[in-house]
Amino acid sequence: MAEKESSERILNTYRDEIRTKSRKSYSIWQKNRTVMPAGVGSLFRLADPFPMVIKRAKGARVWDADDNEYLDCMLGFSTMILGNAPDEVEAAIREALPRGTHYGQCHEHEYAFAKLFCDMVPGVDKVTFCNSGTEATMYALRLARATTGRPLIAKFEGGYHGTHDLLAVSFGRPRPGPDLSGPVEDPATVPESPGLAEGAWKDTIVLPFNHPASFDKIQRHADRLAGVIIEPVQGAAGTIPASKEFLSELRRITHEIGALLIFDEVITGFRMAPGGAQEFFGVIPDVSTYGKVAGGGLPFGAIGGTSEAMHLMEYDVDLEHSILMAGTFNGNPLTVAAGTAVLHRLSNDQQLHTQMDAMGERFRNEINLFAREENFPAIATGVGSMFSVHAVHGPVNSVRDLRAGNRVVSTGLGLLYRKNGLHITPSHGFMSAAHTDEDITRLIEIYKNAMEELRAQGMW
Repeated sequence: MAEKESSERILNTYRDEIRTKSRKSYSIWQKNRTVMPAGVGSLFRLADPFPMVIKRAKGARVWDADDNEYLDCMLGFSTMILGNAPDEVEAAIREALPRGTHYGQCHEHEYAFAKLFCDMVPGVDKVTFCNSGTEATMYALRLARATTGRPLIAKFEGGYHGTHDLLAVSFGRPRPGPDLSGPVEDPATVPESPGLAEGAWKDTIVLPFNHPASFDKIQRHADRLAGVIIEPVQGAAGTIPASKEFLSELRRITHEIGALLIFDEVITGFRMAPGGAQEFFGVIPDVSTYGKVAGGGLPFGAIGGTSEAMHLMEYDVDLEHSILMAGTFNGNPLTVAAGTAVLHRLSNDQQLHTQMDAMGERFRNEINLFAREENFPAIATGVGSMFSVHAVHGPVNSVRDLRAGNRVVSTGLGLLYRKNGLHITPSHGFMSAAHTDEDITRLIEIYKNAMEELRAQGMW
């Protein structure tokens, strides 16, 4: 008990230092709380000791309301792959703005945007747009059920696919109350929120990530399984990549049983490679979902796939059997302009991914070497320009491997990152085209210093 109280006193010291340097930010958040639940527009903006309040962002930096500067490795939850407020995206929006902010109708600029998707992504013959990754995965599941006539969807424990009732289950993180997650090889379907429709999530089965038992469970439900959705790299779980062999076998077995394989590329799309995770791993799904990077910093989602998989969205050919998919702001002209600018850059700059991936590799290698040499129970995970650092011994192949982590240490690390000028989520971070080698040197120093600080305080 005394050790716990001592750790909490140290953490409170860090919290007080953050409050002191960000008084205006704290005041703005308190004001927001009078008119907004919890003072935020999204659960994932809550932070210890209070949310970041951003005043402006440019390149690899953000500034809070108190004008404190931070190295930005959150990047709008991975969105800003070119860095914050990139010149070409700002120019594209300025050029589009005089034509109007919203039509609710088709426009000629949709073609160039959609064509970039089809040209860049191996498994996309056709693509349609919506407004978020949550919408995209929701429509992908509807498409799978309509195509196969089957009721069940399979997802992986630790996978995050948005907030709709069908997939808001089994994120895999520790939560209050009894552990309902079931055995490692056969995870239970655990709702992640009150108010989910039981009839929705009970048609979702949960598979163990990176585990061969997944394939046995798929076979057991083969005649009722419409589709399997997977993040090729689990993001919110802590940047945990699937192995190529695992994805290849998943592709084989879903094809064999006639279920659609859906890649949730909301994070990995256009980030892992110009063609996303499917290009990187060489495994082609039937359907892919998108958001974040491809929207250029504006609200966006997309569903793409092979011509065969997308045929039930050909409304003018077969309205009777086509799925319902509509949205007031789908294909918004400003989003299309911003997204086109980003994808054009990614498709033409052959060195961009190479440079970002090298920075990510350098970070992971140096942190893992430091942890081994200094005997810290920590490991950096990820691939390419995506990374996380966990307070556990490795390896980390699924979210279950993180359960032995020291939560007090993880809290302390997060507070020290923020105190020392790093803007990042608790679960994962990202590199951008705006980051430099000097930025990565600073990033590594922030992580090393945080680890050494907690050890000096007797917390690690």
